[in-house]
Amino acid sequence: AIAGKADKYMVITGLGHLKHYTGVPDCVHEYLRQEALLNPNVQHRNVALDLLLSLTRPPIKSSVQRPSFSGIGSTLIGCQMMYEVYLEETYPPMIKAAAKAEDNEMEEDVKRKLLIDLYLRNPDLLDQYILNAEAVRGPLLQYSDGLAGFKRPCADFLFVYDEDDENEIDEADLQQAELSSNNTQKCPFQHDKSDENDDAKAETIEAYERVGQTAGLRGNAARAKAIMTYLGYTDSDLEYVAADIFNFQGVANPHTVANIQRGECVLDIGSGLGIDSFLAARNCGADVCNKDDVSEAPFVVGVDIAQSEVNHAMARAIDRGLVVPDRIRFIRGDVEKLNDALAKSNLATDNLFDVCVSNGAFCLVPDKQKAFENVFKALRPGGRMAISTTTVSDPKQLDPSFEWPVCVKMFANLDELQAMCEGIGFKNVKIIDAESPLEGMELPADEVADNADSSDKRFKIHGKYSDQYEFLQNMDMDELCKVVTVYGEKP
Repeated sequence: AIAGKADKYMVITGLGHLKHYTGVPDCVHEYLRQEALLNPNVQHRNVALDLLLSLTRPPIKSSVQRPSFSGIGSTLIGCQMMYEVYLEETYPPMIKAAAKAEDNEMEEDVKRKLLIDLYLRNPDLLDQYILNAEAVRGPLLQYSDGLAGFKRPCADFLFVYDEDDENEIDEADLQQAELSSNNTQKCPFQHDKSDENDDAKAETIEAYERVGQTAGLRGNAARAKAIMTYLGYTDSDLEYVAADIFNFQGVANPHTVANIQRGECVLDIGSGLGIDSFLAARNCGADVCNKDDVSEAPFVVGVDIAQSEVNHAMARAIDRGLVVPDRIRFIRGDVEKLNDALAKSNLATDNLFDVCVSNGAFCLVPDKQKAFENVFKALRPGGRMAISTTTVSDPKQLDPSFEWPVCVKMFANLDELQAMCEGIGFKNVKIIDAESPLEGMELPADEVADNADSSDKRFKIHGKYSDQYEFLQNMDMDELCKVVTVYGEKP
């Protein structure tokens, strides 16, 4: 222990990660050398240099606090292998390939192609799938949630690998990847593969993971305030949201329809960076309840498909002084598999919530029928939903000669929503015009220049992409699409 404050723990190693050559020392050493020499951030260079020194020096006993960048101590590397298994359980193209194969065992050449395509063409998405796997997050990243309750990570580096000599990337793979690459920035929801639904979901996850990764950077608060005001959020809403305002995500205001009452339990589908969940916590009273209140006290559960957004929302809930996880929690999940997400968080999968809200998430759900069925199942008898989503007024207007963004193709058919929800069992179904135009909203210019750098670095879903969808600029999007809030009650 250092100055009586450091965590005390035992590290047990065995042959599991040592019986074959994994390249851990060489990989870490080379990585640190590159960081120490080339990273433009001086702080990062200093940390890398310190760790390089630590790798070459034995730990020493000291009764004084270790100074920064002293080079004294040792580096601990946490290892986890078999990342292919995590991908097979979560990556949609792999799940689909396994489902088509006999005994759910996909052929090795199919697996190899999917792995190489993902690694070479979308390495950021590969990283997200690996780091979000429970086998990695549980023992190696969620150090504060374990039995020991560590206050700091239990390792300096996380080395995730898979010993698989058959899946080496050769020169032909690299050449093929280079030929198929395109330097033009594309919309995150561009469709250029065979299975539209799987592609849309994978691209949605990738895009919103990037949103979550930059959510800590300050954005344009004035613009966000104008949008929320236009959508019907009140001054008290904006005051409560406060510093989180520039992370607003949504197409309307489901709260005006949901009418959340004190003491109710709320489910927020597609909770994003947490703003609508925070407002729901205020409305139901979860923000003033402590963890010792009775079990029937109000609580809010936000479900989002992007782990980085879940992480950000959870951190902000803690910063805001909310009781996590007893009164509010954020979990990673897919509304098409809502039961699994709730069960993994030790929550009941049936008849749990009084209200379900959603603000824009249903726009990009491929299977709307399944999503509404899962909402119906999660609601208690007498519960209600308020799902704000963008719809297509007339699908016949989607001229097949154009390559439409997948996000537009995913929008629900406005004329089918009421019958769909009634068929599932909802009563008193109403399709309420959210009066949320896609065009013509007057917004303020960007804030002062000192915020410009961080605002520009924030990843935005609806930004300027390549000219592949330039034809949309000549269309009346308010005529093509309509934003609505779908209301329904569970008998």
